[in-house]
Amino acid sequence: MIEWKNIGTDKQVAFYLGLSETVIPFLHKSEFYLDARQALDLCWEWFETKQVSGDEIYTLLDDGTEFGGLFMQMQMDEDQTNETTWECIVSAVSFVDYQAYVYEGERFLPALIENVDAVDDELIHYFLECYVSMDQGNRKRANDFFHYLKGSGVKEKNDVMSFFSDL
Repeated sequence: MIEWKNIGTDKQVAFYLGLSETVIPFLHKSEFYLDARQALDLCWEWFETKQVSGDEIYTLLDDGTEFGGLFMQMQMDEDQTNETTWECIVSAVSFVDYQAYVYEGERFLPALIENVDAVDDELIHYFLECYVSMDQGNRKRANDFFHYLKGSGVKEKNDVMSFFSDL
């Protein structure tokens, strides 16, 4: 994805969230599914309005306890087949959280988020590695979706999800 840096933040966010929507159903039996769903929904709200704070999103990743937040829940999920799905979801939410903090002009980020760097392609490569490992057809889906985003003016979740409903 050499062109990753050239598509703009909103399209990058849409890419992570759109692909995450295609894998979150795999967590439907997890006791933590609703928390993952809530995190994606809050990220979509940030995408559409920019009125959700980085702190609000971060609290869903790490609530400060040993029992809550997606970082802990992904480790506590006993179904090992969910591991890659969790990696995708947490990567997407972390990326959006980073972008929310940047948007707010926040100089000091939580330790777990300061490692997310939009300029560095490491997170997107990891995300895509996890995403493709779930189903080899996901490579084409991700590539097609990326090209769709490049040529579109997505502004809301429905714009993004229309791509997947047409498949």
